[in-house]
Amino acid sequence: MSRKQGTHFWFMSLALITRAGLCFYRRTGHLDLNAGATRFDAFEEILAAMKEQTPELHDAVVLSFDIQPNAL
Repeated sequence: MSRKQGTHFWFMSLALITRAGLCFYRRTGHLDLNAGATRFDAFEEILAAMKEQTPELHDAVVLSFDIQPNAL
């Protein structure tokens, strides 16, 4: 099955201390970057989107992030 994918693949993992203890979150995805966009721009856009989609991540700490061209 083939579907349109973005030009870049990314992953991000976060940690959050909750009443239940230490929780870890991992997200992956792909996106098209605007011309002139930087890794920092992508990081900030992805992190903001994650926190908007999952409000409990507001105080989470990013453990790792990577973004690479999606083509092999």
